[in-house]
Amino acid sequence: MRIATSTIYDNQTTSIDNLETEYQTLGSQLSSGISFNAPSDDPTAVTEDLSLRTTLATETQQTTDITSASNQLTSTDSALASLTSLLQSARSLAVQASATTTTASQLKQIGGQVSQLLSQAVAIANTQYNGTYIFAGSANPTQPPVTAVGSPITSVTINGNNASQGQLLDNGQEVTTSTSLQQAFNVDAADGSPSVFQVLQNLQSTLDNGTVTDESGTALNLPGQVIQAISSPDAGVTPSTLGDAPLATPLKADSNGDYAISINAATANGGTSVETYTFNAATPIDDGSPITAPTSVVSEINANTATSGITASFDVKTQRLSLTSVDGKTFTVTDVPSPGPPAATGTANFVEAFGLAGQADTTSTLSTQLTDVDNALNVTLSSRAAVGASINTLSAVQSQVTTQSTDNTAVKSGLEDVNVASATSQFTEVETALQAAFETTTRLEGKTLFDYIS
Repeated sequence: MRIATSTIYDNQTTSIDNLETEYQTLGSQLSSGISFNAPSDDPTAVTEDLSLRTTLATETQQTTDITSASNQLTSTDSALASLTSLLQSARSLAVQASATTTTASQLKQIGGQVSQLLSQAVAIANTQYNGTYIFAGSANPTQPPVTAVGSPITSVTINGNNASQGQLLDNGQEVTTSTSLQQAFNVDAADGSPSVFQVLQNLQSTLDNGTVTDESGTALNLPGQVIQAISSPDAGVTPSTLGDAPLATPLKADSNGDYAISINAATANGGTSVETYTFNAATPIDDGSPITAPTSVVSEINANTATSGITASFDVKTQRLSLTSVDGKTFTVTDVPSPGPPAATGTANFVEAFGLAGQADTTSTLSTQLTDVDNALNVTLSSRAAVGASINTLSAVQSQVTTQSTDNTAVKSGLEDVNVASATSQFTEVETALQAAFETTTRLEGKTLFDYIS
């Protein structure tokens, strides 16, 4: 069978074209270090490579998100560490002030230090990270969550809320990146305990003004129950009486069925005032009655304030009874034995049941406030522990993402990177074949019909 010359030329040309294409592909691989530069080079590998690139981009973004969240949590932890140190300082100052040898002048000096701590607490509450107030919750991020009123500070205005800020990671996981004012500063506590700001204000007031308050050491109510009282917004509330109040320490009457107490207070002119109050089971703790017609424990004590210098109040939120000397004088509260014949004897336990101190002075007031400082400190420590747990969780997630990214990068490298030794060997072989093809074609082109038929 005779093969036409044109066919020989066509086959030779096709072979050269194929060798040149392969030569260019191998050369491109060696120069770029990538095994494919177009989808047609290896469709299957390109598809897998594109999927890996998408995964790696997601992991890179997730690493960025985790780093941002970790940095904000670290900033929050640093602020809480400063708050912890501040409260520990406040506690030390309260202990120092409660010493019986502390003079009035020294108390005022310590009060000045507490005033500085209050200013620092406001500054900590207004800590920012990346232009955002970390304790503001979901409130206006450009407005400080806490505003000080007065100089020195007499009160604070809360502008933030108790929501927690969060960040959604690329994998759909939401991470809390802050802590709320309630969690960190005990603002609007469910148990009614004072916030960090109120604790410091109370302590400062005691030190500066010599305020003397005899307050129930703890909440009076049984767990899960509420002792009701009437205040201006409590319309329709039926106040608890001494006979039905769910007291944690049961109230025991004297042999007459009464609860009598005596308040012995020093007066501004250097004298003393001794007032006795007798209540019974039907007496409300606080029914909001006016001092002109007292019918409750609170109103009966307040009816004698002009004489005794003592005011009474019951806080439904904290479930505590407070007796305060309006002029900062020392006073005592004692149970009074029931009057009458010898058969009618006995003493009620009103003072014990209401958690009052027998003697109220600056030392006892500071002692009570120490409990509030400790409570605020425990709240802050709990919040810091939660933040630390979140930081650890993010660290674990970041470690996992880093491992996955490293593995995926290795797989991607295996797909994309050229085997230099193998590609160089192939490149040399193709180059040799291409040179041979060129030489063969050159020889063929030098032949004529007479060379074949001669």
